[in-house]
Amino acid sequence: MLKYLLIILLLGISGYATSQSRQLQRADQLYNNFDFNRALDRYLRLEERGEALFYVTRRIADCYRHLNMPVYAAEWYFKAIDFPDVEAETYYHLGQTLRILKRYEESDKHLARFHELNRTRLPMRGLSPEQYLQAIHADSGRFEILTLNGINSQYSDFGPAIWNDLLVFSSNRPGRSFIRRRDTRNNLPFFDLYAAPIKDLTTFGRSELFLPSIKSSLNDGPVSFSADGRTMYITRNSESTPEGRNELDILIARHRDDEWGKALQTLPLKMKGYSIAHPAISPDDQRLYFASDMPGGYGGMDIYYSERRGGFLSQPVNLGPHINTPGNEVFPYIDKNGRLFFSSDGLPGLGGLDIFVALPEGTGFSEPYNVGPGINSPYDDFTIVFTNEGESGYFASNRNENNQNDNLYAFRLVKPLEFSMIKGSIINESTGSYEGGVLINITRQDGAPVASLESDDDGNFSIHLLSDKTYRFTFRKRLMEPKERRVTPSEMQGYSTINMNIRMNTR
Repeated sequence: MLKYLLIILLLGISGYATSQSRQLQRADQLYNNFDFNRALDRYLRLEERGEALFYVTRRIADCYRHLNMPVYAAEWYFKAIDFPDVEAETYYHLGQTLRILKRYEESDKHLARFHELNRTRLPMRGLSPEQYLQAIHADSGRFEILTLNGINSQYSDFGPAIWNDLLVFSSNRPGRSFIRRRDTRNNLPFFDLYAAPIKDLTTFGRSELFLPSIKSSLNDGPVSFSADGRTMYITRNSESTPEGRNELDILIARHRDDEWGKALQTLPLKMKGYSIAHPAISPDDQRLYFASDMPGGYGGMDIYYSERRGGFLSQPVNLGPHINTPGNEVFPYIDKNGRLFFSSDGLPGLGGLDIFVALPEGTGFSEPYNVGPGINSPYDDFTIVFTNEGESGYFASNRNENNQNDNLYAFRLVKPLEFSMIKGSIINESTGSYEGGVLINITRQDGAPVASLESDDDGNFSIHLLSDKTYRFTFRKRLMEPKERRVTPSEMQGYSTINMNIRMNTR
């Protein structure tokens, strides 16, 4: 996956020590400049010499991870955790690498250790890791995944966005100009914006540079368009800072008099020392969502939003710990129903970046829901966008043969991705009071686990569930008679909220 525009250029292990050897300094310089092949070669030589053993071992594992070589990465992360006083992030990267290798049981163990050291909870709807994975797989078959004709290249293509009848995306395919700009870190071309005419969901006309007059000398994309198609928000990276850090920013282009203006406006949200990226404007144009590693977050990249107020943007608001994790939450997208789609490698999933959806709830969003197999894979799945009808769309993934480059894919919903909120109160029949602390287990008709939660102190509970399934609710509390309730798709059909009042008797 193209982590140059995502995580690697923003995050990493802090510098080792001022007393490090010149060879180690050079290896770190190569690493921080994303030249992972040459950095790996130097770290391996340093490891043979026994220098800075934990740090170098961890760096070797990181290099293999960035080079999409998970078997070797796992081998070296296992070596790293044998050292005393291991950093929590080492367990995190080991757990994520093992998920790519589909070694889920081992992955769960090391991710649990990461959350234990980091004092964070595993957001799994009250289920064990095994049950949560079972629940994800139980929702297979919701998406039909389609390959695209005439758009993907042998390079990386990602970040689809729809403007008029064009699919706009970011690609590092070589341009047709005589000047071949290349990233010296990997000898690959920089990313530019391309556009292809949409003939049907999977067939496209010839891809051409999109707005060559505003392209930069570095990386451009992904982009987001306003609902009226007259404003474009662009992710663009800067030149390296003296410390070797690349920062991302969001720029704005305006469409006037049937053409895009060449002058780009910088958003007044960014300050030196951190990045803002991956813009997503809400359908009503009132909220701009984006990813950032600004101080005060929950770790890695977090998702924020800013409100448009009288032509100005408010201070960024973090979406909070039920969306953001110590990992990375990136590439937000808001569909026509106001649902937030984003990718995360910190929330439990199938491996790499998984795509999640969270439903509007007050001024924020519900706990996120993994959209399941098909869209998600053991690899990186990200940058989802829906067509106007909302029944199909596009996303990017590196699930191809070599897992090195990103490709664009189409999807079609086989079953609707619709949710109902089930909410209710639990009343003690004997006392007439509301009963808190009641354990509520929810399973599907086939017995597959869905969630486990408790009623709050006022006896209330609520949860969002897919509307096309039959669910069995079991209510239990010590010294009380258990109660069961079934909810069917016909009850949820056409209703966004189902009220459920449960009366329980004492034994």
